[in-house]
Amino acid sequence: MTSVIDFQGATDSERIEAAIRACTDGVLLIPRRISDIEPERDWWLLDRAILVPGDMTVILQECRLKLSDRCRDNFFRSANCGYGLGDPKPLRNIHLLGQGTCTLEGADHPRATGDSSKRILCPCPKNHSFSGSPTPTWSDLHDFSYGTDAGKEGESQRGDWRNVGILMANVDNLTISGLRIVEAHAWGISLEACSNAHIDHIFFHACMTRTIDGQRHNVENQDGINLRNGCHHVIISDISGTTGDDTIALTCIVPAPDMPLRTGGAYDSTHVMHSDFSRRDKDIHDVIIRNVQGYSASGICCQIRLLPTNSARIWNVLIDGVVDGAPDSLHARTSVLLGEGGNGYGQNLADAMSHITISNVISNCRSAILVPGYLSDSIISNVISRNPEGKVIDAAPGHLRNVILSNIATQS
Repeated sequence: MTSVIDFQGATDSERIEAAIRACTDGVLLIPRRISDIEPERDWWLLDRAILVPGDMTVILQECRLKLSDRCRDNFFRSANCGYGLGDPKPLRNIHLLGQGTCTLEGADHPRATGDSSKRILCPCPKNHSFSGSPTPTWSDLHDFSYGTDAGKEGESQRGDWRNVGILMANVDNLTISGLRIVEAHAWGISLEACSNAHIDHIFFHACMTRTIDGQRHNVENQDGINLRNGCHHVIISDISGTTGDDTIALTCIVPAPDMPLRTGGAYDSTHVMHSDFSRRDKDIHDVIIRNVQGYSASGICCQIRLLPTNSARIWNVLIDGVVDGAPDSLHARTSVLLGEGGNGYGQNLADAMSHITISNVISNCRSAILVPGYLSDSIISNVISRNPEGKVIDAAPGHLRNVILSNIATQS
């Protein structure tokens, strides 16, 4: 085992990188930071992402890793992807394991937040009408996100994949476990084309707004866990806390045929991989999600979302044990969202989702299960709404095909 404490560098990032280079047995230990020069600071300050190669286990032990105000990058990223790496080569055996209380925390003044559809602004007041109209519109509220790089020449003025907390691409045999992710700059964890992965015991703290220097700012797209195109054989369990956006999302978004191909590693997307699906898998399948007790604190999103678009499909998914812990006054959109009904993400085809099992859901949302897309050959059981004015199953007419519903109840 190689401990970061045994290495020196001008910055914490340099110390960690030196330890990774010297790690010959594939086990890297990041304990609580100790420094004779700065004894008052016991946390690691990252100026750039920690790049994790294949065949490496990173043990985080009672430590805190924080992004510096200079950092416009991830906490961790698989070493096969990033700027200039258009086609990430396969990696195997990456494990991020937290022992005790291990926290990954966003910067005090993030250079950028949100996904690639968001323009960064600084300041970016919450609920402010940027168009100048007296009543803020949806675009005003959700098309902008905080970032100190706003207006700076040579810097991207939109969010991108660097805002993701932990980003893994084309990795087989992957573990992410035992971490607290606080105020991520966008999605907490994103997997692209990953397989045989376990994500468990993750706590999130975010609510799509932050108070920075005494002012409340908009911080968009603070999802918890995102599985993207090509992910399969994934187990997600024991997820808790609050997210600003969806707690867990399975989103295989395929561009429309007339859209230009997206280049891998370019600063124009929240995906780090390219979008040429003639050369890569576009579907998501064989996923188990268990014991989710978080909720979307913004109130506009959901706990679990399944979103296939255009020619992509999601199948063989088991969702068991979803408890909406939101306060009685907060009725978010839905606990489980299946499809989008052909909105701006793309067309939701009739055979897009099948063989989905959803059970043991307790919801305080406006709808416990919302199905604007299509669902076939599936089972939904043991669903309770504790919102007296909410719906239990809200499905578009004709969108449920060979779906068995049982033990559905609402609070009277």
